[in-house]
Amino acid sequence: MKQYPSVSPSYGTNFFEFKAHVFDKLDGQNIRVEWDKKKGFTKFGSRHRLFDKSDLDFGPVIPLFMETISCKLEYLFKKNKVHKGIVFMEYWGDKSFAGRHQPDDPKRLTVFDACFDNRGFLSPQDFRKMFEGEVDTPKYLGHYNWTRGFVDAVFKGEIVDITFEGVVGKAKERGGELIMAKAKTQKWLDAIKTRFDAKTAETLINS
Repeated sequence: MKQYPSVSPSYGTNFFEFKAHVFDKLDGQNIRVEWDKKKGFTKFGSRHRLFDKSDLDFGPVIPLFMETISCKLEYLFKKNKVHKGIVFMEYWGDKSFAGRHQPDDPKRLTVFDACFDNRGFLSPQDFRKMFEGEVDTPKYLGHYNWTRGFVDAVFKGEIVDITFEGVVGKAKERGGELIMAKAKTQKWLDAIKTRFDAKTAETLINS
């Protein structure tokens, strides 16, 4: 099953400018689910591995998905004449931090991307048209010039309506390639450095 690509952090030599559709970045875990027109939802995975209901870490995701969002997604897939696709979601709660969850904190699944019938990822515009208002999606913050000044404004907390971690910018080029970049807030970065050792903090910041 297709994995979600790594999103480049916008600093140092990784930085590049582009016209970006910007979305709030939720602080949870990446979940992917494969759907087939004939078989329904057939595979579940985290960012790096598949899992089933018996999985100690991700098993609870499956009943949550089936009970809260599966029927709506299946309706949208059929409505848009999808034969096979993968939907990508964030598994998170209000108290989640750095992909860690609190047991007593209710979790939800927020759809942030999808790819269908081997056509690649949806453009940000097509994603919004299909999913926004139908299922839970990250808040759309607007169309911005992704410059060092914009990234610095995110870092300083000057971009409003960010939950905490930061933002993701997306654009689909004429050749069909989806380009993406992310920017984090100083508050989130400081919290990571305070709560984790240096090696773990570096890994989380770049994940």
